[in-house]
Amino acid sequence: MRLLASTDYALRILMLLGEDASEQVINVQALAERLGGLSRNHLHKIVQELAALGVVQTVRGAGGGVRLAKPSSEVRIGALVRVLEADQVLVECFRADHGCCTLEPGCRLRPMLRKARDAFYATLDAYTLADCLGRPAA
Repeated sequence: MRLLASTDYALRILMLLGEDASEQVINVQALAERLGGLSRNHLHKIVQELAALGVVQTVRGAGGGVRLAKPSSEVRIGALVRVLEADQVLVECFRADHGCCTLEPGCRLRPMLRKARDAFYATLDAYTLADCLGRPAA
């Protein structure tokens, strides 16, 4: 599976916020710089989506920024990725209209790909944001 760049950045944003145990807000410019110069406009759009999902909280004003809205142990990676990738399909035949696949309905690859996708999400379901934080023991 390949994640959208916005999903990748959303996960990185959450990891940066989760590493800040002080729960202070981090301004968007600081996040953009820590993410390798990601544009503020693109970052703002991702932060707004995360806020709409209830994962982060935004604070307006001079000392404003963004922080986690709930403990990192409550942010399920699988559920989050499912929502962020909801409009994406693995292959054309997974579209609601089944695309223009000429192998339907006898295609035997489709159920294999569905099973692989489900296994991907099942693996992510086992983890929370807290599992992504800190360095593993040597």
